[in-house]
Amino acid sequence: MTSKSFIAAVLSAALVITGVSAPKAHALDEDAIGALLFGGLALAVIGAAVADHKDDKDDKPRYTYEPSKSQKPVKPEKVKKRKSWLPSHCSKRFETHRGKVIQAYGQRCLFRAEYPAYRLPEKCYFEARGKKRKISGYRTNCLNRNGYQVVWR
Repeated sequence: MTSKSFIAAVLSAALVITGVSAPKAHALDEDAIGALLFGGLALAVIGAAVADHKDDKDDKPRYTYEPSKSQKPVKPEKVKKRKSWLPSHCSKRFETHRGKVIQAYGQRCLFRAEYPAYRLPEKCYFEARGKKRKISGYRTNCLNRNGYQVVWR
């Protein structure tokens, strides 16, 4: 016997037994109707109260601070860029092996002048191959845009 036919047999037996054992239907008297209506009304009132309580939780808190309309918002102060002077003798024109000229501050010169080059912006740093050796430094245009006082030669 397959599982489908077994389930069908059990289901049909259950339907036959429930039909035979069902009690006879009888009409409700006035007291039973009143109790049924009262119970339904009580459930409706309780459901409405619960729904109303959930809606109250979604609202914002009752006591919040709202500044008066006459107060103007305070604007934050602008941060001024500090001008930092770079040693003028370190400003040089570097020529790459392809002939391109770069106006920059040499890293070696800044180191020898005891200028704290580690404070300069990293995005201004460059390395290139020169005609005789590797050159590295900080581009003058970039330093000027970032608030450093540069000297053009």
